[in-house]
Amino acid sequence: MLVEKMGLPRDALAGKVAVITGAGRGIGKELARALAWLGAWVVIAEIAETGAETEALIRAEGGRALFVHTDVADEESIQALAQEVLEAFGRVDILVNNAIIYRTGAILETPIEVWDQVYAVNLRGAVVAIRAFLPCMLERHEGVIVTITSQEGMPYAASYFASKAALRSLALSLAAELGEGSGVYAFAFAPGMVDTPGGEEAFRAMAPRLGMSYQAFTGMGTNPGYEGLMPAEDCAAGFAYAILHARQYHGQVADPFQPLAKAGLLPGEAAVQASSRPSATVSAHAGISPSSKLHCAVELRSVLEEVNREFDELDMFRRTYARRDFQRKSGMSIDHWLEAAGELVSELEILARAAEKRKSEPARRLRARLPWLQGNLEKLAGYFRKTKKDAEGFIREPQALSAALEALARRERAVRALMAALEEVPR
Repeated sequence: MLVEKMGLPRDALAGKVAVITGAGRGIGKELARALAWLGAWVVIAEIAETGAETEALIRAEGGRALFVHTDVADEESIQALAQEVLEAFGRVDILVNNAIIYRTGAILETPIEVWDQVYAVNLRGAVVAIRAFLPCMLERHEGVIVTITSQEGMPYAASYFASKAALRSLALSLAAELGEGSGVYAFAFAPGMVDTPGGEEAFRAMAPRLGMSYQAFTGMGTNPGYEGLMPAEDCAAGFAYAILHARQYHGQVADPFQPLAKAGLLPGEAAVQASSRPSATVSAHAGISPSSKLHCAVELRSVLEEVNREFDELDMFRRTYARRDFQRKSGMSIDHWLEAAGELVSELEILARAAEKRKSEPARRLRARLPWLQGNLEKLAGYFRKTKKDAEGFIREPQALSAALEALARRERAVRALMAALEEVPR
């Protein structure tokens, strides 16, 4: 399993109990395997008999699992699940609200009964599960609760995507209510386009609606580092990392790409090819030295530290909004941007020393991460550019506006300079 290569301790979840709804197949199944590998007792809350197959698979792999037949649309079924799990284990440490149903169709042709059904499973089921398991977590001052989100506003599956937007909001609202001192952490997880049985069914239904073939639809390249769909096992490895680091992701939207990139596990060959394509940027910035690349990374880290200080100076309500807006537009939270910038500085320091000794391995490792990193840097530059436009609308005092615009322009230049420098990482 890919989770074995994430650098996570094998016993990281020893003694913990994880409940995953809809874990009979797809992401839920692979996440159950990953958490079991990390030492957790995994409860597979699944309506189909595929849940029993997942239990058997995990046990065959040496893990510990329990299948409990569960219909998340039925409140009594969830209450029975909670009773059985708490009687068996006396605790629940992790709740992953993964169960969903997916229905395609234009808004006008989708019966209201379908909307009710999607709501009952995807959103109401998550709320009922949270209400069933959160009290015991709060009593013990320990727990992790995750909902699964997706894109918003996609056509021909409005009921599904509306429920996913609501699940994102649910996670953020829950995190705000829990605060920082409860010991219980909540976040949403955005998996991207993943190769699962349910995903294939949905993609094959949606592609013709959009005038595309299935191959064209799934090959749009929406997953950083992947030419097509992301394997469910890869997604689960990044998901498991986020659960283990739930405190860092509290009140945020996590994804699998940042953990996989951090571990050097995004697909390598495609990444190297993408990073080595000739471009106008490369020719315009030929000859950027290792020390200059390092200077660009240090400058970006300074910019991010400055942004973080500005967030910290806001009152709680505006700080929460500003941080979420930053993450949504820049691709990562400010904390993860600071972490990524710090790691990049360290990598470029090693690269500079390696260049003097003509060693290629540090450059190879960095190149493998470039598509993911460059994609997020483009989002960060876009965030500063968009914020400049916003500032023109709400800052009335000319001198203050001028200072704000100059600061934002300087920040965008710092991002663009680093993007240009990274284009020249040697092969």
